[in-house]
Amino acid sequence: MRNLALLGLSLGLAACGRKDDPATASAPQADATATSATAALGRYYTCSMHPQVHQDHPGDCPICGMDLIAVNKPTASATGSARTLQLSAEQVRLGNIQVAKVGQTGPADGTSGAAPVTGLRLTGRVVLNPENLVQVSARVPGRIDRLYVRATGETVRAGAPLFAIYSEELLKAQQELLLARAQMRELSGQQIDYAPLADAAQTKLRLWGMTSRQITTLLRSGKVLNPMPYFSPSSGIVQTLNIREGDYVSEGSAVLQLADLSSVWVEAQRYASDQPLRDGQTVQVSFPAFPGRVVPGRVSFSSPELAGESRVALVRVEIPNPQREYTPGLQAVVETVGPVRRAQPVAAGSLRVPIEAVLQESAGNSLWVRNPDGRFENRVVKLGPQTGQQVVILSNLKAGEEVVVNGAYLLNSEYILQKGATPMAGMEGMKM
Repeated sequence: MRNLALLGLSLGLAACGRKDDPATASAPQADATATSATAALGRYYTCSMHPQVHQDHPGDCPICGMDLIAVNKPTASATGSARTLQLSAEQVRLGNIQVAKVGQTGPADGTSGAAPVTGLRLTGRVVLNPENLVQVSARVPGRIDRLYVRATGETVRAGAPLFAIYSEELLKAQQELLLARAQMRELSGQQIDYAPLADAAQTKLRLWGMTSRQITTLLRSGKVLNPMPYFSPSSGIVQTLNIREGDYVSEGSAVLQLADLSSVWVEAQRYASDQPLRDGQTVQVSFPAFPGRVVPGRVSFSSPELAGESRVALVRVEIPNPQREYTPGLQAVVETVGPVRRAQPVAAGSLRVPIEAVLQESAGNSLWVRNPDGRFENRVVKLGPQTGQQVVILSNLKAGEEVVVNGAYLLNSEYILQKGATPMAGMEGMKM
């Protein structure tokens, strides 16, 4: 009994000790204090793949499930004038970040030397007109007994045989037509009229791909065509060939695809600073492969959107190609037709950078500059005239400074990941 009493006393003291232990009693307060400390430090958690995710505690990304990483919140300087970014040499190498020194225009580029130039001149290439693609499908199930087209790239004329198909359904339909015509001859004048049956049989055969000439031959000879040749509905080049001799096809199976090159497209790209083109506008197209030849064309589409890092818009021109000379991939030059316009004057000594270096956003235009200490700085700039692939910078840049010409968008993404805001945050409406 004495031992039991001592044991009970020891347990009671231990329980009291745990109850009064300040470390244990304040555990929830410690967690709250840690969260408050994280907030006080200006830190949040985000996803490297989805930087728009912001949480005040660690965890998983609600979009992709990846572990969130801790990021310091941007300070006032991060969204102010000192919008800088520090990268290691390894990061610069892996990101293929390239810089170039800012140059000045020479005297020949000054206002006094600005020469008149003609309308817009764009480079492009010939592509297929998808409106002229013809899909040839099997009208009836059967077996491909003979294939007259052997490979893609072959030229096919309208009416030339493409393949011959053996089909039980086609055989029965021809026999139905022959039987209906025979009944018409033998039972003419009777109450039963077989003419509608014969007409229906002919309609079925036409829908299944038989030509009027084949049906006439069938009625004259009285012999069914099996296998039956199928002829090309149009002229063109074989783009795809999905069958071989001996293959079985079902109704609707894609057999081959033809591309009619009687008209083709020329796809070119224009920069935002180039004069806009309108749908239906007349242009001239020339080809380096055919010196001195100019073909009239019509703008069928001019995209209002700038695509990708290149910040260019697609222009599509349709041109006639009766001789099928302009094949896909051929280089072309598109020029607008209209009155002569003068080039925008560029003052001597102006600073030029490649157009790819400029980040064009709704908040304004900016570029990345590598400072002498190796840090990358984002600067808001004002753009001047564009000449070719370069644009004049009118403010916030000095000659000899190093501008990022490749990888500017990667730097933007890294800045958002590290600072939690875009370099242009808070810059809306500012004038440079």
